[in-house]
Parts: sequence; structure tokens; C-alpha cells
Amino acid sequence: MKHRASSTNPLSVLYLNRLLITLNQAISECIKAANSAAFKHIYQHYSDKMFYVCLRYIRNESDAADVLQDAFIQVYHKIETVKDPASFEGWLRRLIVNKCLDFLRAKGKKQEILSEKDVAIEGHTDVELDQGDPEVLREILFSAIQKLPEGYRIIVNFALVEEYSHKEIADMLGIKESTSRSQLVRARAQLKKILLTQQDQKIKESYYG
Repeated sequence: MKHRASSTNPLSVLYLNRLLITLNQAISECIKAANSAAFKHIYQHYSDKMFYVCLRYIRNESDAADVLQDAFIQVYHKIETVKDPASFEGWLRRLIVNKCLDFLRAKGKKQEILSEKDVAIEGHTDVELDQGDPEVLREILFSAIQKLPEGYRIIVNFALVEEYSHKEIADMLGIKESTSRSQLVRARAQLKKILLTQQDQKIKESYYG
């Protein structure tokens, strides 16, 4: 059944407009004191985006959804610690990433970052993609990152996506900065191989139909 536009009462529209608040206002209200209505506005704005962040670390959608839910519960109780509404998204993103890392630790996944076998590093290890639709390129890169072993995927997301420094990565994972750097080099090499394989497959599909 198609959605039908209903007749609108002008008084109802006026009432609803008074209830509408901007995202920054919602964040400010929640920082001051617990506000369920304002927090719902925040959740609706960020939940899809943060779910995508969870999926970069946790490949299982059900597990990612559970982590996201737990994270937003924590956000509700800790949002008053945010000093400036303008910094909220960065604070939220960091909290989400830490919750994902906690989940992986609980599953025993974190140790893989220290035990992955070295991969052969041949030539230039920077990942390069042909120019094209940014959205398509983003999906290609996301798909390739998802195919990395758990430990490499964490490093790539931390260093290349979240843009954490090696010191921050080392502190978060309990490893040395030199380990973070070497793992990133190996992860880049493996990511490049995956991207080249995907590109070759695409060419073959295009040629053979």
C-alpha cells in the first residue's frame, strides 16, 4: 500500500514546529541534563552512520547492532562529559570505536594483531584507486578492508580511516608504536593485493560477460 499524503491542520504544523530542535540544540540539552526527547533526535541522526563504523570492525551485522546499542546507552549516561557540542561527533565516534575494540577483545580477536604472519611486501605499498564516483570507490575500499584478517583490519581502520596516530593506536591496543607501524605496512600490502585481485576479477567479468 502506497503512503498517502494526508490533509494537514495548520495548528498541528505550528505545534510540531515548536517541538523541532536542531541537532546542536539537542546535544546541548543532553549535556545539561538527561533529555530523552533530545537524545532520540541525536540517535536518529547518528545511528546509521555509527552502525557503518561498527561494521568496519565487526563484520557480523547482528553483533555490530548489539555493540551500537550498548554504545548509545553509554552515550546517554556519559554525554554530560562533552565540553562542546561541536566536538560531540568526534567524541561519539571514539566511544563507538572503543566499544568495538572491547567487543573484539572479549572475543579474543585483539591478539591476532600481534600474531598475523608476515605477508610478502613487493614494491610500492600505497593503496591507489582509479578516479571515479567517490561513493563507488568508498564501497570498493570498504569491501576490500572487510576481507583483511582481523588484526590488519583494525590497524587500517585506525590509521587510514580514523586517522589515529601510531601513538594513539599503540595506547589503544597495548602495543609498541613500532609494531603499529610495521603492521600498517603489512596491512597496506595485503590490502593492495586484495584491491588488485578485485580489479582483475572486474576486468575478467567485463571481458567474458
